Amino acid sequence: MIRNCFLILVLIGLSFGFVLSCGAQAKAEIENLVINPDFENPTDAPWSMWVEDAAAGTVATRSIDKKSDFVTGKQSLLIDITKGAGNMKRVELHQNPFVLKANQKLIYAFWAKVEKDDTRPANMIVNHRAAPWTSYGSKAINITDKWTEFWLEANITANDDKVGIYVELRDSVGKTWFDHFRFYEGKYFAEDLGNEGKKAVDPKSKMAATWSKIKSNSL
Repeated sequence: MIRNCFLILVLIGLSFGFVLSCGAQAKAEIENLVINPDFENPTDAPWSMWVEDAAAGTVATRSIDKKSDFVTGKQSLLIDITKGAGNMKRVELHQNPFVLKANQKLIYAFWAKVEKDDTRPANMIVNHRAAPWTSYGSKAINITDKWTEFWLEANITANDDKVGIYVELRDSVGKTWFDHFRFYEGKYFAEDLGNEGKKAVDPKSKMAATWSKIKSNSL
């Protein structure tokens, strides 16, 4: 019995230490360049939205959503297109500028979802935010009603102090939620954010599950 208890304590200590060391290592090695990436601030600054055909009647709003689903934290960003002009113009979510150097390779990633039983085509883009609008990476995506992470690799081909990341929607009516943006140098890695991209896994719950499993095996 004493031997089993000692084994349990050792395994719990190792499990807890592993969680802490992995978290510390990830934070030390990866610098997310995005400001307010999880929309946990009182406002969505420094994010901005551009509506291509607002003069023709497209109506779109963006807001911090505290009531609906989210990936991390307690809030997400909602873009609500309540009226389209009928000509498939662009509604874009932006953050810029980022100062980058030639030959850097960065990963641009974010989570998104739309309303139940809906889908929405979109584009994710990294480019120079002025003429000649040099593209460093782009991808066509399809946003569904389940939280999904989308990502691409951006290859920076010149020293650039006006790099921007953005999501390009079309002005069809509907709601789109965004959360947990990442823009970092290195290779893509998937994070453990729990079931279907909802709340991040709590290390305490992992420990509880480990304890329960060890305890049942020792009986």
